[in-house]
Amino acid sequence: MEQEQSEQENVHSATDPQKCREMESRYGWKLKRIRTNKDLPLEVDCIFHGEQTSFQDLWHDNQE
Repeated sequence: MEQEQSEQENVHSATDPQKCREMESRYGWKLKRIRTNKDLPLEVDCIFHGEQTSFQDLWHDNQE
């Protein structure tokens, strides 16, 4: 069953919590929470509200 849009999460890993805040500001995503990530070297998962996105897609869009 598909999650409702309000329940969807957009997760990106980062080296520290400040990077989550920078992504929030840069991309206009609303930060929901930050959790510890055991997959080093990226120490935290930044969890934003909304549909999952990909930086590869964002990069590709800017190349056209």
